[in-house]
Formats: sequence, C-alpha cells, structure tokens
Amino acid sequence: MSDESTARKVCPSLESIYVQGKYIVHCGFQLFLESIQPALIQANFRVLQQIGNSVDCELDYSKSGLIKEFRSKDTLGQRMEYLERARAGIPFCLHITAIEHLQDGVIIEIACQPAMYYMITQKKLIQFGEHQVEEARIECRRFIKDVMSIVKAEEIEPVSVYPIIPRREIKDRLLKLGLSEIVDSLDRAERHMVQSNFEESLKCSRTALEKMVAYQMKKRGLPETDTTGHDLDRMASKGFFGEDIAGVFKSYYHFLSNVGVHEKGVKPGFYEAQMGYGIALIVLDYMADKFA
Repeated sequence: MSDESTARKVCPSLESIYVQGKYIVHCGFQLFLESIQPALIQANFRVLQQIGNSVDCELDYSKSGLIKEFRSKDTLGQRMEYLERARAGIPFCLHITAIEHLQDGVIIEIACQPAMYYMITQKKLIQFGEHQVEEARIECRRFIKDVMSIVKAEEIEPVSVYPIIPRREIKDRLLKLGLSEIVDSLDRAERHMVQSNFEESLKCSRTALEKMVAYQMKKRGLPETDTTGHDLDRMASKGFFGEDIAGVFKSYYHFLSNVGVHEKGVKPGFYEAQMGYGIALIVLDYMADKFA
C-alpha cells in the first residue's frame, strides 16, 4: 500500500489555509509596491488589480511551465486546467492592503492563499493529505516573509493562519454589549504596539481588563472592592467562576501591572505587548461569552 493511500486525510477550512501577517514599512505604499516587484516577477506573480490602497496578485500560471499549452482560450478555463495539475501547497494569490498611513511609513496587511484554497472553492475538492495542508501553510508563510524582507519590513503581527485570535469578532461582541470603552482601550493597545510604545500598550490592555471586571461586578450586583484583584476574589467567592480561574486572571493582571504600569522586572518589547494584548482578548471574550 502506497504512502499516499495511507496518508491521513483532512478537510481543511478556508480560514485554516489563509495565511496573513501585518508589517510596518518605512516608505510610501507605491514605493513599497515598486520595491517588491522584482520578487513577484521572479516568483511568476502578476498584479491582477489595484483598487486604492489594496492590490491583488496571482501566480501567472502561463509561465509556470506546468502546462505547455492550455486547451481553453479564456482565463477562467486556463486557471481550472492549472488547478487540475498544480501542487496544492504552492502559493497562488497574494493580497496586499495598506491599512494605516503613518508619518514615516505605512502599516501593511498581507495575505497569501495556496492553490489548495481555490481547489476547494472552484474545483469543490474537500479532502487533502494532512502533510499537504501543513506544506501549504509553510510555503505561504515563507513567501510572505521573503517578499517583506526585501523592504526590511518590521513584523508587528506574526505571519500565521487567520485568525490568530478572532479580535474583530471579539470586539463586535463587546460593542453589542455596550462596552465601547473596553473596545477603545483595546484599539489604543493595538496602536501603541504598532508605534513601539510597549509599556503604554500593556497599560491599555490592563485598563480593558479592569473595565470588564468592573462591568461584571456591577452586572452581578456586587459592590466593588479596593482593587481589581480583590474584585476577582469576590466574584470567585460568589461562584461566578472557580478559584483556579480567578488565579489565572489575577496572575495575568499582576503581569500587566508589574511590567506595564510599575515597570518592574523585564522591560517589555513587542512580544510582551503582543502577549498582553492577546491574553486580554481571550479573557475579555471568556467573560463576555460566559457572563453575557
């Protein structure tokens, strides 16, 4: 029995193979696009369209060498012919968007989709080998990093499958609960992280947690204590969550307070700020969902 026939088959979701990251580029958007053109051409990628500050690029399969002569004359037919023979993990489409303009550059969101993505959406294939899915993620991640390294871009959101943490959905849930002040704190934490103000980012993540705990105390009819840590103890004593969960929350709050506010211990960098922000999203989502 061949390795191919015994390989474990999986049904990947589109999100699980949509690889994206976020970068700061210290130049204008048009100059950035011009700078990465040689790398795109070398990888046989072509620009399909540009609408404002968003650009879509696609593998030029006519130059791939996989098919010497297409049966179809139209573009869609040729794409389908290519997808019949292509390796599922090969990077196929690249989406580049300037999401914020800064004084000294621009924040770029860049996403890569493998051929597998279009095999699912256009050819209606469902199952792939587990190793093929992993290969697709690795190759798309590497392609993004190779392109962005040309302009010495600074990674501010790790290149990974989307979503790393579903922050948009979490923020939407908080807004529906009327917690716009918490969302504002999260937005400020993100902005400070982008601007390398890591202590300020941690302070904003801490503020978001404090506001959520205060909101939950008021909603439960519990009088606030003198500290957020004691508020968490009170909520645990009333059975809203176990002492072990309260311990996790208090430990996280202690980290935010020491590193971000009191500047004790390690001087925070991007990864500490990112961890603080990421855990804030998880904790806030837990509280919003469990105690909605």
